This record gives sequence, C-alpha cells and structure tokens, in this order.
Amino acid sequence: MFKQLLTIFIIILLANISTANANVRGESKTDRLHSKILAEQRELLVHLPNNYDQNTELNYPVLYLLDGQRNLNHAAGTLDLLIQDGKAQEMIIIAIKNTHRTRDLTPTYDESYNEWGVSGGADNFLDFIEQELIPYVNKNYRTNNFKILSGHSFGGLLAIYALQSRPELFQAHFAFSPSLWWHKQVIFKNAEKFLANTSRLNSYLYLNLGNESGDMLSAFQRYTKLLKGNKPKGFSYDVDIDKKETHGTSALIGQTLAYRYLHASLQCPKEIVVQGLPAIEQFYKRQSEKYGYPINPSFGAINHAGYVALDNKEILNAIKIFEVNVKNYPYRADGYDSLADGLEANGQLNKALKMRSITLEKSIIENIENNAFKTRHANLIALIKKNNETAIAEQ
Repeated sequence: MFKQLLTIFIIILLANISTANANVRGESKTDRLHSKILAEQRELLVHLPNNYDQNTELNYPVLYLLDGQRNLNHAAGTLDLLIQDGKAQEMIIIAIKNTHRTRDLTPTYDESYNEWGVSGGADNFLDFIEQELIPYVNKNYRTNNFKILSGHSFGGLLAIYALQSRPELFQAHFAFSPSLWWHKQVIFKNAEKFLANTSRLNSYLYLNLGNESGDMLSAFQRYTKLLKGNKPKGFSYDVDIDKKETHGTSALIGQTLAYRYLHASLQCPKEIVVQGLPAIEQFYKRQSEKYGYPINPSFGAINHAGYVALDNKEILNAIKIFEVNVKNYPYRADGYDSLADGLEANGQLNKALKMRSITLEKSIIENIENNAFKTRHANLIALIKKNNETAIAEQ
C-alpha cells in the first residue's frame, strides 16, 4: 500500500514539475509619465520582484536607477542572484532613461563642457524625482518608505549631491566612480558644511572607484577623507577602490557590493539573533522607528534563531520560531523546509513530510533551484518507509 501511494505521489509531483514555466525570475515592463517640471515625457524601465503578483500584501523598497537603459539588466540580474543567496532584499527597480543626461545629473552650469550638453539641472531633476516620479511610483506600485538612488559617473555625482541637498529623500545612495571633480570640485562647498553640521543622518552611502587617476582620483580621496572625519549618528558608509576595474565597469562590481553591504547594514546582529525571537522583534521595532515605516523581522534572522534553538536541543521552541517565519513569509519555500527540519528532529515525520511536499510546491511557484529540497523529501520518504518496515517486523 505504501509503495502504491508513493508511486502515485511521485507521478503527480513530476507532472507538476514538468508543467512549471521555465521563466526568467521577476517581471520587466516599460512605463512613462509626463513631467511638468522638466516639460517632457520620461520613459521608465521597471523591474518587479519575482513573486510580486503572488504576494499582493507585500510592499517593497524602491531602487531608483540612473542611466536606466544601460544599467537595468545587470542591476536586476545581480539583485536576483543575491536575493536567492540571502544577501540582498527584494526591491522594485525604477530605471530612468536619459533625455538630457548632462543637464539632469550635474548640479552647476559649466560652459567648459557644453559639448556634452547644457549642464546644471540637477535640482530640477531632483524636483522631478521628488514631486512627480516618487508619487507616481507610490501610486502605481506597492512600495514602502525605503528608497535608494543609484548612479554611475555623473549619476554618482547626483547621488552624492542628493544626499547632502535632500538628505531625507532617499535612505540609501550608491555612487559608482562619482564625478566629484565636476566644476572644480564644486560639490565640496556644501559637502563639508553638510557633514560637519549634521548630527543625525539615517542613511547609507556606498561609493567606489576603478583604476581612474587624475582629478577623478584626487576628488574621490578628498571626499572619503571628509567622510572619515565626519560621521553623523545613524549614518554608515562603505568605500572601495578596485584597480582591476575601469571607469566603465565600476558600476558592475559596485552594484553587487552595494546591494550586499546595504543588506548587511540593515540586518539584525548575530548577538541579538541568538537571544531569540523577542530580541529580534525589538530590534526591528527600532528599525521601523528609524526609517518611518513598519519593518517585519527578516526571514534570515528568524530562521537563524530557529536553528540556534535546534542546535541547543530546544526543539519545540525551534518549531515555534520556524512557524513564525512560515506565517510571515508564506511564499518562501525554505521556510517550510526549515519547519520540516524542526518537525523531523521532534520525530513528527508525517507532518515533516507534509512540509517537505509544500516546500517543493512553493519552490516551483518561486521558480528557484530545488534539487536539495527534492533530496531531503526523498530521504524522508525512505526514512518513513524504513520505520514502517521495522515496526511491522517487530510485531
């Protein structure tokens, strides 16, 4: 009888797997809005998280990506890989296509560079982002209050200019090979005053540089020295110089590191995780107060706490913790997989098998690699079969 049920189950499971869509994770689409401030139509390239349509109650951070046409594919692909590895948070990407790049991304007019286009429109462009684009995105997509501005070269210059001119507009800024040399390093006139006179700044900054030299390098070094000498409370930053990268490729490696460092800066510290669920919840309550919107305890923090309890032989507590994760993140396959580990450790093999089966179902919907889940599922079936045979032989 057991063999017959097992055969039927495997046939159904394989049928479900064979009909699963082998799609690229996430959804990309185009969007547009007319800007009264800029007096022009602006085109957007939008990338939505993998399970955006399935998880209709979730709101997401938003990455506003400059030079959108150039940078969307690598930014979205890198983000998805890091999400699957637990090194980045799901977010919506709004990639802004250029119309007048030099105009929009530079804070002052410098006639020396008129061959690149008229400059000095950064404030207008930030007005567009703040007063038109962000309200439009909030209205049409499920967003929370965490916003990131990411830019390369002139875009990196704008990201840093936005940090010091509108410090509450974005909660994180990525600046790859920022053109801080612009207009005789004019940005430092305000940068020095801003950092020296700001006591609290709830923001994160990542900046990097490749193998550049000359004014690009000297301005970068001047700014990093400024950061080291002035660190407002609540502000964190990371700096990298990678001589293996060029000006053209610094955004590629930088985007990866910026995602990872930002994610790490927002995570619950291990010394709090090991204290258990109440300590984790208190940490994220403080994070919610800091950033001005409700932040749920992260999947990784809760899952880690569950395995700490499991390692300490606190099996029932571990099961309760894993159940919290399943409740908070019902779309995550690995949540059910962890709960199965707890149930299996407690000898509740049939309930564990049910969780292993749900894990496989969720992994197909999530469109994630599931070979490890299949192996654990098969191993548990074999264990149940062995236990049944042993019980029959002992009768």
